[in-house]
Amino acid sequence: MKKIKLNIKTDYGIFECVFEPDETGYVVTCPSVDGVVSWGKNLSEAKRMAKEAVELCIEAKVQDNIDKGRAARPITGSRSTFR
Repeated sequence: MKKIKLNIKTDYGIFECVFEPDETGYVVTCPSVDGVVSWGKNLSEAKRMAKEAVELCIEAKVQDNIDKGRAARPITGSRSTFR
């Protein structure tokens, strides 16, 4: 089976995620948000897990900036890149 690219709506915008079938489910990555890797036993679960992973990675990056004394910029718009 081949990779599937789907847009996932999160609290922070819409992000394109890549769903790659493996032997037992789907591995999920999000090219525009560093660190997002997840998995689901079927496509429906993989979508839910992708949404959660994207949101958690963004929240962790914002918190890291706050902890380092950097001003956290507002998270707005869609298809943003967070690195």
